[in-house]
Amino acid sequence: MLTKPKPAPGGIRHAAAIARALADGSIISVWSVTSALAYAGLVFAGFSAAGLQLGISAVLLGLVTVTILGTLGNARPGIAFAAFGSVAVLHAAAVQAADAVLEAKGVPAGLTREGAAVLASGLMTAATGAALAAVGLARLGSLVRLLPHPVAIGFFAGLGAAFTTGGITLATGVAPGFGELGAYAAPERLLQAGVAIGTAILLIILPRRIRHGAAAPAIMAVAIVAFHICWLALGRTVADGQRAGWLLGPFPSGRILSFPSAASFDLLDWDLAGVLLPYAASSALLSAITLALMVTGIEALIGRPMNVDREMQVAGIANIAGGALGGLPTGHALAPSTLLARSGQRGRWVPAVPGAVALAVLLFGADALALMPRPVLAALLLSVGFEWLVIRTWREARMLPRHEVAILLAVAASIVILGILGGIALGLGLSLLILAWTYRRIPVIRSTVRGNEMRSSVTRSATMTRVLAAEARGILLLRLQGYMFFLNAETVQRAFAATSADGVRFLILDFGHVLGMDSSAIDVFGRLEREARQRHVRIALTAVPRALNDRFLARDIFREPDCVRFPSADQGLEQAEELILAEHGQVAHDERASLAAHLAEAGDASEVARRLAPFVSRVVFAPGDILMRQGQPGDDMIFLERGRVSTVLLETGAAPVHLRTLTPGTLVGEIALVRGGNRTASVIAVTHCEAVRIDRAGLARLEVKDPPLAFAVHRMIMLQVSEKLVDNTRVVDLALR
Repeated sequence: MLTKPKPAPGGIRHAAAIARALADGSIISVWSVTSALAYAGLVFAGFSAAGLQLGISAVLLGLVTVTILGTLGNARPGIAFAAFGSVAVLHAAAVQAADAVLEAKGVPAGLTREGAAVLASGLMTAATGAALAAVGLARLGSLVRLLPHPVAIGFFAGLGAAFTTGGITLATGVAPGFGELGAYAAPERLLQAGVAIGTAILLIILPRRIRHGAAAPAIMAVAIVAFHICWLALGRTVADGQRAGWLLGPFPSGRILSFPSAASFDLLDWDLAGVLLPYAASSALLSAITLALMVTGIEALIGRPMNVDREMQVAGIANIAGGALGGLPTGHALAPSTLLARSGQRGRWVPAVPGAVALAVLLFGADALALMPRPVLAALLLSVGFEWLVIRTWREARMLPRHEVAILLAVAASIVILGILGGIALGLGLSLLILAWTYRRIPVIRSTVRGNEMRSSVTRSATMTRVLAAEARGILLLRLQGYMFFLNAETVQRAFAATSADGVRFLILDFGHVLGMDSSAIDVFGRLEREARQRHVRIALTAVPRALNDRFLARDIFREPDCVRFPSADQGLEQAEELILAEHGQVAHDERASLAAHLAEAGDASEVARRLAPFVSRVVFAPGDILMRQGQPGDDMIFLERGRVSTVLLETGAAPVHLRTLTPGTLVGEIALVRGGNRTASVIAVTHCEAVRIDRAGLARLEVKDPPLAFAVHRMIMLQVSEKLVDNTRVVDLALR
């Protein structure tokens, strides 16, 4: 009879978990440590054996520091760390520049000068760490992701070319160039380059066929073993390999760990700092871009969002410490993190294993490191370079629009032709141009409205409404938005100029959604004001931010009394309407109306005042009196005969929201009276008011006692509700534009 197998004892399960964790940690260690050695060979190419040992020691010390600090500070387990290859190319250029400065000062070649170059690289890393931490603390990490995609891909394509040449240099000891073609004719150099290229091809192809995170480390390990088998079969010794440039070293037996001398520190001065400054700034930028890309990839891998600002802080602080020891910028690594995620590895300490391995190499690995074949390390650089330069560029070029492909290729070519700094400068310049050109296409005019399309929130009498319906087209409201600069501000002047033959007499510029503007945009508004003055058009500004208003006044633009200002576009519309009404003999603040006369005109009735008197009451309100309170039962309505009232929406803990201003000849409260229920807004007297009140009971008695007059009242209600509905529709239409 079959029985269910018993689970393994807890101790065995625990030991098995530790064994799996160590195996995974060992695999990612091969990747992290080997890539660090390859980058060290790239950065410190051309150094003496002792200088290369010093550089390798610094890079591995930095890897140890960042790996351990990053693992301790990271919020999520399973995030591995490795040196950033994209920045290693930049550090190689910086080390060469620093060495050239020291040589120009007469410092003799040797370990002291090489030590100063190693220190310069470390200072760049520390500065990069400080920049990353500052970006994270300021919560600006997400801005790094806004770098235009073709520019970012162009960066990596150009760096891929630099990696490729660096790999050839590491493999052969000769930098590619037309002047060095003769050196490559030597069979030894051709064989070294061939081994590196062949291994790189395996690193490119096999991991795509064998979908396992250990594929690349396994290829590296097999290549190292295969090299030594072939080397021994040829009867060659380790010393022969080191003299011929096939192996690293020779290193002093024992430990790799070494530090620059005090004399190297003395060579650091402000002249050297000035040379390193642009490289350090570029290093910070590239590190931030690389870190953001890695975090994005890890987010997709684990299926959970990550706080890029926190990751910037963790990596930044760790790199400050790592840079102090001479390391290269190091941070989140996608490839080893993918291996840990696919293996289900959750141990927090596993990502620190590469740091422990690097420390062991530093303390005990001089003899083992001397056996590392240069072509194998070069193959790692070549494979990464080919991935960035060819594969990724081709993949992206097939999907990007043609103009973005041109940008990508321009950035990549500039890095190859102009160098790292020139390429980065061109890339950033293109980024700004892309941003400006793209933002230019975002409309800065949110909506263009004429006065007959949308009126202010003031509800006016029928006579005034007819005047405005005929004349309000002379009001032009331009609602502006966004940031205005030299590429988009001209659209405002063009929009106004297009109305030159269209009878515009009042121009309202609403700045309620404007974020700011540059000096060129200020000049545009100066030209607009001069054009308006020539056309005898009155200008009103609404919702102008204080800082922007100060800039206008400083340039002598939009000065009062020629130009008036209002807190809102609604108030600007109200002012323009009242100027039009005044021109037609309708004084807005002195109007009067009579309910009896209104009903008589609407219903062609006689003796309305006498017939209406028993069913209504006359009321008077002082400024500030509440006619109706929000939330109370709607048992009556008021016909305003004199004065002004305002309907406001009251919310607990918030400022009152103005909805509408009512003038003589309008009803208020009629909707709640007809449909029942509570008031949806409060009504407050703005000026001294005289009105007629009709309550529910009075209206019911009127319907029984005098049906024709009651019909006239209901008709008046329907007409006013329909007018308000039309106004509300206009407001909604404006909001949706």
